[in-house]
Amino acid sequence: MNEHNPIALEINKIQSHWRKAVTGKETLRLVRLMIQPEEARLYEGFFKLESSPHGQLDEVFVTHLTSFNNEDTFSAAIIKDWLETYDNSTELLQSMQEKGNALQWDATPYRQLSSYQPQDKLLLQLLQSFREALPHQPRELVLALLPRQVSDTRSFTSWLTRLLKTGIPAGVKLTVVDHVGKDYLQINDRPFPGQILSMHIPLQLADAIQKLATAGNPNDPEISFRKCLFEMGNAAKDKDLQRMHYWGQRMLDTTQRSGNKGLFATAHLSYAGMLFNFKRDPMLPQLLEKGARIAKQGLQQGDVACLSLLIQAYGYQGAYAQIRRNYSTAIDWYQQQAVLAEQHQFLPQAVMAWYLAVDLSRRKDSSRYYPLLEKGYQSGIPMTDDEITSSVYSFIAADYYNYAYTNKLTSIVQEINERMTRIFGKDWKEEVDKLKKSKVQALMQPQIPEEEEEEA
Repeated sequence: MNEHNPIALEINKIQSHWRKAVTGKETLRLVRLMIQPEEARLYEGFFKLESSPHGQLDEVFVTHLTSFNNEDTFSAAIIKDWLETYDNSTELLQSMQEKGNALQWDATPYRQLSSYQPQDKLLLQLLQSFREALPHQPRELVLALLPRQVSDTRSFTSWLTRLLKTGIPAGVKLTVVDHVGKDYLQINDRPFPGQILSMHIPLQLADAIQKLATAGNPNDPEISFRKCLFEMGNAAKDKDLQRMHYWGQRMLDTTQRSGNKGLFATAHLSYAGMLFNFKRDPMLPQLLEKGARIAKQGLQQGDVACLSLLIQAYGYQGAYAQIRRNYSTAIDWYQQQAVLAEQHQFLPQAVMAWYLAVDLSRRKDSSRYYPLLEKGYQSGIPMTDDEITSSVYSFIAADYYNYAYTNKLTSIVQEINERMTRIFGKDWKEEVDKLKKSKVQALMQPQIPEEEEEEA
């Protein structure tokens, strides 16, 4: 790792705190890392690093992104993902053997999952047997759980508690991340003395990102662009509109001189995005309109990066119209965004745009609701199961299921039920409803709470 890289230095801090607080603590079974939301990607990088041959800590880390749907199926889902990863690691296992570090682990007992077997106990047996098979004993195993999606944090906490009660084997630790001040995964540690550790590591991530992003030639348009963007972010935080416009204009000037249409369009949309903090500012709609026009020009000139910018611009236009309570116009923009994204096979973005159009029409223009709902449902049919679990398509599918059921569209009801059951289990409607209530949203464009909409 490059020790002069500001991000690498932040990861070094995590490693140092881990060594002091976790390594060698024999009674520890669960480590809860308390993070700020913006630090999530950094911690993901930390876990990926430690799960690779380049890891610096003494423990052997295995990181899983398995989605948490409910506490009764999560252990089985982890076992399934574990075996798939193991089976796809032939090259690594062969390399370990050639270096005299062979992993002598028998996966056979875990391949035939039965609904009659206690899945939690089986998972713990798997972890124990895998740890015992690691070369260069004694070694400790850390299972880092970073679910792509969590349907219900209370159920996730209940699952963790169940594993502690069952008895996590010696030499095995689980680690999860939680948010500072939220305590979504807080567990009463009285029944588990010495087994649970919650720790927050003070980091300077924003400073590290700014140093990394603005390092290099200050006359380089991209570096100058990033410098302006950081200053605009600080101005937005301080609610200083004058300073915002100063750095925004500098960003437009420097990117225009570059001759790069994609960068120039990005500057307009970034500037507009910042102005959503000052939504009455007359510059906002002008920037959106010009940004979309420049992106179209860039696309016509063969700059493929401008396609995603144009999709983003349509979403921003929809969000702005929604703020101004021009609901019909907002729905039109979201639909235009969805159609363009779908046309170019950007399916998660298309589904998000359809969802925004569907949700807004349900609340503000019911005559358009069902036609848009059907289009949204159709757009997600080619999506993979993983794409569905990490998108809002399940919300659309659940609403369309209700529509199809009411109208006796038997084949569609069966089609949706089969697919959602395969992905979320037999109680899929309850699971999707939990996801919806947790307000899991993609951040493709500004998310506009209804209470922030204003009179035009």
